[in-house]
Amino acid sequence: MACAVAMVGTALVAGPTAATADNPDRTAAHQAAVSTAAVDSQALEQSLTEAPSKGLQTPFEASNGANWTTVEQAQAFLEDLEASSERVALHEVGTSGEGRPINLMTIGSPAPKSPEDIAEGSFILFNCSIHGNEPSGREGCLQLARDMSTTSDPAWNRLLRQTTVGFIYTNPDGWVADTRGNADGTDVNRDFMALETPEAQALATVIRDWNPDVLNDLHEYGPREYYDTAALVLWPRNRNVDETIHRLSERMVNDYTGAQIEANGMTSGIYGLLIKDGVPFQQVAGDGQARILRNYAGLKHVTGQLTEAASGPVTAEEENDPLLTNRRRVSVQYASSVGSLAMISENRTRLARQSEAAAQRATEAGASQSGVVYFEGQDNMVPTTPEGAEPDPMCGYQLTGAQLEELASTLELQDVAWEENADGAFVSMAQPSRPLIPLLLDERSEFGLVAATPLDDC
Repeated sequence: MACAVAMVGTALVAGPTAATADNPDRTAAHQAAVSTAAVDSQALEQSLTEAPSKGLQTPFEASNGANWTTVEQAQAFLEDLEASSERVALHEVGTSGEGRPINLMTIGSPAPKSPEDIAEGSFILFNCSIHGNEPSGREGCLQLARDMSTTSDPAWNRLLRQTTVGFIYTNPDGWVADTRGNADGTDVNRDFMALETPEAQALATVIRDWNPDVLNDLHEYGPREYYDTAALVLWPRNRNVDETIHRLSERMVNDYTGAQIEANGMTSGIYGLLIKDGVPFQQVAGDGQARILRNYAGLKHVTGQLTEAASGPVTAEEENDPLLTNRRRVSVQYASSVGSLAMISENRTRLARQSEAAAQRATEAGASQSGVVYFEGQDNMVPTTPEGAEPDPMCGYQLTGAQLEELASTLELQDVAWEENADGAFVSMAQPSRPLIPLLLDERSEFGLVAATPLDDC
């Protein structure tokens, strides 16, 4: 059985693998392993939660789960945290549609590194509830940021010396309005192709300039029959994601975050997979759309995943105690985040090396016009239409002058390079953004921005 790795004090302890589509059953041996690992997991999280917090407590914690932290309260909390610890830096990386700051908090030891140093080092990023009506991710991030800024545990301090930890609060307007979308009603998690919202632009800029090795995108979902675990997790499924990045992301989901959730006594499953009597029978979500952050991060060569906490009760005890449900929702996000931290702690060098290697592989594939370009499908679904894939990839795309004028700022945010010419601009496939370019520029792409001209001879 594959294992999840968790830090306990100065030691590293193995925990069980979460169920996957290929292994959905909970065997007696698996449950016994989960019970054993729960002790280790409690010690792991205890080493954080018992850190001296200098009195800082979120309104959610103070109310025992009755009140969610507001934007104004979170701003004050983050500013107090920055003032209380040299490990913490608060960055305003954008402004929302209604003028609120989009905050990125970074934590490192003995102090956070500069963006330039972070981009060249090791960086893990938590996207703390891109949907405004899904509060548990924000609460988990606030608590984890506080705990990591004050912990004296040697293992955590070692991680912070080598890896910068970032928390971004992407959608403050939706947070205030308690809506899924931003102030304009746009689902920001469907805007990572066009980058039309200031919120998606801010997050895309952080990914471009800060170069994370790992990303965990925190969400909530509504539990229902056959889809009712405490948590759901999923890797990037877009077929253009580099194979090694895909494999590392799947490993993080199965061996680290899902396992960490289960080791804390909660149930975990695969997002989008309905299960009856231990057998998956239908997939209802979790596709390969490039415009969704989970997939977008994979196309940018980031090992990443989605975490979804069940927003409603999933046990009889929770049915009778809404505050227990709320606390469990936050516990899911905290445990998943700890699992991601264990992933980067144990695999730091490999993650950074493979992210760089994936960018190089993309550039080489673009130059040699090798591989297959996919416009639809996902990792477990091959496209079924001739328009769904290109087995003989183009070497680049020609943009007209009007198309370049329309797209220049977006391509810059997407880290896509181009060369101006007499007809407009040429976008070569021989660059790290090769997995994303056809999805942006080809008329066969469902969420493409323009119908540029594919070129076979460059």
